[in-house]
Amino acid sequence: MNLSRPQLIILGSVLFVVLIVVGIFTGVLPGARKLGEKLPDITLKVWGVDDQNLFQDNLGSYESLRTNVRVDYEEINPATYEQDIINALAAGNGPDIVMFHNTWLPKHYNKLVSLKDTQLNLKSLKEIFPTVAEQDFAPGGKIYALPLYIDTLALFYNQDTFDKNGIAIAPKDWLDFQNLIPKLRQKDSFGKLTKPAAAIGGSNATIDKASDLLMLLMLQAGAKMTDDEFSQATFASNVGGFLPGVDALNFYSNFSDSKDTYYTWNDNLENSLDNFARGNTAMIFNYAAQRDNIKSKNPFLNFKVSEMPQPASAGKAVNFPDYWGLAVTNNSKNPDWAWDLILYLTANDAVAENYLKVSNRPPALRSLIQKYTDHPELGVFAKQALSARSWPEIDRKAIAEIFSQMIKAVISGELDAAAAATQAEQQVTDLMKARR
Repeated sequence: MNLSRPQLIILGSVLFVVLIVVGIFTGVLPGARKLGEKLPDITLKVWGVDDQNLFQDNLGSYESLRTNVRVDYEEINPATYEQDIINALAAGNGPDIVMFHNTWLPKHYNKLVSLKDTQLNLKSLKEIFPTVAEQDFAPGGKIYALPLYIDTLALFYNQDTFDKNGIAIAPKDWLDFQNLIPKLRQKDSFGKLTKPAAAIGGSNATIDKASDLLMLLMLQAGAKMTDDEFSQATFASNVGGFLPGVDALNFYSNFSDSKDTYYTWNDNLENSLDNFARGNTAMIFNYAAQRDNIKSKNPFLNFKVSEMPQPASAGKAVNFPDYWGLAVTNNSKNPDWAWDLILYLTANDAVAENYLKVSNRPPALRSLIQKYTDHPELGVFAKQALSARSWPEIDRKAIAEIFSQMIKAVISGELDAAAAATQAEQQVTDLMKARR
């Protein structure tokens, strides 16, 4: 049989992935021993913020495959999780494996053990996971974590409100989005906003994930969030004669300007998730993780999810991620075995998909992304994982607050967008310097 060059390339890629899977999941790594030699009895301690039920079946199947390994999973309170990890590792009694947020590497890389090339190399990582996984978990070439799933910001909209106003399809770009504001926004006879068209323009005080939304707008505008040396923040700085970060902040905050044509929000309104669930706001931006939360608030709300709007002139889409992976801590006495478990949970199609089905989250593996593209609930998020991009946040919580305060400074009239962005940029730079 004569195969063309493209066919040979495709076949080679498929065989390469198969070899990776065979190498990981048939006992070759890391348990290869001389014939008849007994494998050591291992106990791996895993900490996470997920309910244990999400891992139960997969951990059981791993223990059946690796009969010498026992896995103890402990669910930790999300409110104290990060600090609990820090305290446990400092005391020398931390877990072998932790659920690791996609923004944590700049802050916590020195607490982790990287993955050996013999178990999975960077080339393989790029072939089986989207670009953002490398960006977040292997920025310098060493792999420090692998994703369980990849969630992204998307547009949630009230289908009944759209139908009532004769809007057939969700906006694809920001210009289309702006043009919907006057059609969907409602004011009383005194000009007071009664039903917002969209939750955008306010701070984290009233808009869930407001800081993430602003970061996305900056990235879509072409802002360079930090310098190449990761020594300072640069999102307020000049890029090719423009100030894309400042422009993004202006665009965002104008939605809270009562004099603006596209005014649709203010920080005196009810929280965006509650407002949307009550049917009072036509559109919000959030992650797949909030779908069930919204449904629990109002089981009768008829809402849909659409892809995130992009700049009208954009050559390619940019989306914003929020997800967790798994990493091996430097407290682990069996890091190779710990990584073997992580590879089993994240890089095995069947195991990874089982986790997705139980957790109802969008996929991280490219093979599953392809499979889930047309999924009725997760398809939007699956597709967006391929264009997700992030930036190295030195401290997620602190930066979220800095961005929220930046928004407040502009919408209150305390500072203009340029001054507020410059001030926030310096605050983030100070955080980065303090961590060095």
